[in-house]
Amino acid sequence: MLGGAGGSTSVRPGHGARHRPAETGTEQLTYTVRIDDALRQLEIELCPRGFRMEQLVAPSAGAQALLARGKIITPKVDYSCPGESVDLVSLGRDECLRYGIELGDRAADPTSLRRVARDLLSSPDLWLWLPSPLPEGIRIRAHFALPEGVYAHLPWTPAGNEWQIPESAFRWKAAGAFSHAPSRQLPIEGVDLRLAALDAGSLADAGAVEAWLMQGARTSSLLFGGFPVPRALVIAVPRDHPGPAFGMALRGGGPAVVILLDRQASAQDLATDWTATHEFLHLGVPRLPPEDAWLFEGLATYYTEVLRARAGIITPEQAFQHLLEGFERGRKNGSPRTLREESAQMRERQSFFRVYWAGAALAFLTDVEARRARGPSLDDALRAFAACCASSEADWSAARVLARLDHSLGARRFQNLADTWLARAAFPDLTATFRALGVSTGTHGSAIFGAAPEAALRDAIMAR
Repeated sequence: MLGGAGGSTSVRPGHGARHRPAETGTEQLTYTVRIDDALRQLEIELCPRGFRMEQLVAPSAGAQALLARGKIITPKVDYSCPGESVDLVSLGRDECLRYGIELGDRAADPTSLRRVARDLLSSPDLWLWLPSPLPEGIRIRAHFALPEGVYAHLPWTPAGNEWQIPESAFRWKAAGAFSHAPSRQLPIEGVDLRLAALDAGSLADAGAVEAWLMQGARTSSLLFGGFPVPRALVIAVPRDHPGPAFGMALRGGGPAVVILLDRQASAQDLATDWTATHEFLHLGVPRLPPEDAWLFEGLATYYTEVLRARAGIITPEQAFQHLLEGFERGRKNGSPRTLREESAQMRERQSFFRVYWAGAALAFLTDVEARRARGPSLDDALRAFAACCASSEADWSAARVLARLDHSLGARRFQNLADTWLARAAFPDLTATFRALGVSTGTHGSAIFGAAPEAALRDAIMAR
C-alpha cells in the first residue's frame, strides 16, 4: 500500500449471498452477540423466524479456523466445520444455532483484527457467519450483550438497542471494533460522522488527531459539495509506528474508514499527512471490485493533491510537484503487463505505484480535456455522481461508473482514455499536457509555473 491509501475489498464467498423467494414476507434473522471481559471470546446465537437455515457459510476465507472447538451447535447435533460451510441437515424451521469465536491478537490484514491495549479492532468478516440461502428481502438485525463499559462500533444502522444489518455486510469487507469508550460525533455539517478511537488515552495529542480527521472530511467535501454519504464510521487505531498513517475505506454494512496512526503523532506530524483526505474521498464512489483499483485509487490519488491545494493546506505549486513526482514513480514502476492486468493483480504483484498513479494520470487527463471543452468539469461529474450513487449498495464496475461520469461530461472522455491506456504497458503520456499548462518539475518541493497557452486552465484546477 502507498502511505495510507486503501480501497474496498471483497472477502465473501460467492455462495454466501444466495437468495430464495420469501415465504411470508416477514422472515427475520437475529444475531445475539456476547463477548467476554477480555474481548477474546465471542458467543453468537443465530435465530431465524419464518424459515429454516439450510447451510451456514463462513464470512471470509479461513474464518472457520476461529470457531471454538471447530463446531456449530444446534438443538439436536453439533456440526464439525472443517471447511467454509456446513449443511444443517437436522435443523428445523425457526430453530436457532450457536457458535463461538476465539479471537487472537492480530491478523495478516491490519484492518481486520488488532489488539490495542484493552480494546479490539475486529471486523465482522471474522465472526458474522451467514445462513444460505436467505429469503429475499429478509430483515437482519443484531443485539449485543456486552460487559459493562464495553461498546460495539459498527457501520450498521442503530435501531434502539439493536442494529439493522444491511446485506452488504455479508458481501464486502467491513469495519468493526469493541472498545471501553463510546464513539463521538465529529462536528461536520451535513453528516453523522462518528469517531471510535481505540485506546484513545494513549494518543499523545487526541485533539490533533480529531482536528486532522475533521480537516480531511472538510477537504474531501470540497469536491462533492458536502460529505458524500449521510453517515459513516471512523475507527482510529493507535500504533507504535512513526511515519504516515495507513487507511482503508470499507463498504460492507455501511461506509467506514479504518485508520492506523502513530500514537505519538503531533499536530505538526499530521499537518503533512494526506491519509484522512484520501480515505474520505473513497466514500464518493460506491464499492468497486478489486480489479478496478486503477479507477477508485486513481481518482482519490489525483484529488488528494488537488483538494489539499484548494483547501490551502499546500500551495498549487506543491500540489503539481506531488503529481509530477507521483507520475514519475508510477512510470518507473511499470512492467511488461498492461495497466488492466496490473490493476487486476495489484495486491498480489505489489504494483501499487503503477496502478494508483496511472489511474491518477487518467483522471488528470480527463480533467484537462473537460476544461478545454469549457463544458462540465470532472468536478461537476463527480459531484453529480456522488449525489446519485455514493451511498449505493449495488455492485458497480468501472465501466458503469465511467458511463455515468461521461454522461455528465457530455462526451465519452474518461472511457476513451481508459480504453487507450488500460490495454497498454506504457504509462499514460503527460508530456504535452504539462507543457501546454506551463508546469515543470521544480526543486524544494514546488513545481515551476511558466507562461503557457493554458496557464489559466492550470490555475483553475487548483483554484479554491
